[in-house]
Amino acid sequence: MSKTLITDKEHRRFEDIIFKVWRVYEFGENEFTQAETKHINKVFEQLNAEHPREYKIIVRHHLKRTYYTIIAREQGVSEGYIRKLAKNGAYYFLKYYDDK
Repeated sequence: MSKTLITDKEHRRFEDIIFKVWRVYEFGENEFTQAETKHINKVFEQLNAEHPREYKIIVRHHLKRTYYTIIAREQGVSEGYIRKLAKNGAYYFLKYYDDK
C-alpha cells in the first residue's frame, strides 16, 4: 500500500467534519444546512462505491466508535494497517468533499 497522502492539518479538518456528522448520528444535533447534509451523503455514497473497505472503517471507527484493535482482530491484520486504511479513507473523503 502506498504512503498515506493526507497531512496532519487535513486529517484534523476531516476529524472535525466527521465529529459533526457523529453528533448528528448519535444525538440528532444538526449543525449542517440541508445542502451540506445532502453533499455529505453524496460524498459517503461515492466513497463507499470507490473505496468500500476504507468507507466501512471510517463509519465503524468514527461514527460507531469501534476501535481499530477490534477491526484489526476481526480482519486478521495489524492495527497499523487499519489506521493506514482509515487515513487513506480520510484523504479520499476530503478529496470528494472538496470537489463540488
